[in-house]
Order: sequence, then structure tokens, then C-alpha cells
Amino acid sequence: MKSYVFLLLFFICMTFKAQQIITKVDSATGGQLIINADEEILKMVSEDELCKNFRDTTIDSKPIPYNEKKTVSRPIAPENICGRRNDIPGFMIKVGEVKSEQEINTMISEFRKLFPELRVEKSFLRPDWRLLAGDYFKRESAKSDLKRLKKNYPSAILVNWRIYCNRAK
Repeated sequence: MKSYVFLLLFFICMTFKAQQIITKVDSATGGQLIINADEEILKMVSEDELCKNFRDTTIDSKPIPYNEKKTVSRPIAPENICGRRNDIPGFMIKVGEVKSEQEINTMISEFRKLFPELRVEKSFLRPDWRLLAGDYFKRESAKSDLKRLKKNYPSAILVNWRIYCNRAK
């Protein structure tokens, strides 16, 4: 009987001195860090406490403001936007839709004669074939080409599409 009472008291004491579970979410990757530790240890390890207790040993040290952030300005280039990915969400101009592959091939040849500088892509989405032109990061960059295309192809519209980074404007 004494052992049961002792075990009961032991488990009650352990619950009072139990460890806390803290979940921290990384802002950059969204990953979670779960920490199981005593409250005193978590206070010692927390970033705020470490910063308060840190003392610089050099004589000529100047305090650096905590809120100061460095900004790096890089020109917007396909390498910066795309990273390692080859295709990203963007925009293309849908020139037209036809029912057969033969019609789309004739449409492509006519389009290339009129606009040789634009890249052309044909896409089959049941039951129609689509003629798509250009690769654009933003709607604004496609507006000038869309305006030119509407003169010959009044049904041309801008659509969301997967574009290849190295060819986009």
C-alpha cells in the first residue's frame, strides 16, 4: 500500500514540474520547431534574454539598433524572379481557337508571317486547339503586344498561363 501512495505522490509531483511544449513557426520557410523544456531553460534560451545578457568585450564597440534591417537591391531579372524553376505562372496572349490541327497549323504560319518576333505555341485543350503567343511576367508588359494583335485578330485576349522564364518579358 505504501508503494501505491508513493507512486501516486511521485506522479502528482511530476505533473507540477512538467515541461512546457512550445511551437515556433519559421517565418521564411513556414517550418515548425517544437521545443519540450522546463520554463527556466526556455527563458534562458529565448532570443530576448540572450540579447539582454550579451556584453561586448571590445572597448570601442558601438551598439547596433535591433530593428535596423539591411535591404539589398537587385535588378529585376529572370534569374531573380525564377530562381531554379524553369516555368512560372505568367501570361500569354490567346490569339484564337480552332477545331482541327490542320487549321491551327495554317493559323500559326499566317501568324508567324505577320508577327515574326513573337514566340508561338499551340495547345490542345479538348475539344479545341489554342494558338498562344508571347511570354509575359505581368499584364502591363503584354498590353502593347495585345493592342497590336487585336488589329489583325480581334478575338485575342490575355490569359493566365505557365511561361518559361528565359523567354518572358
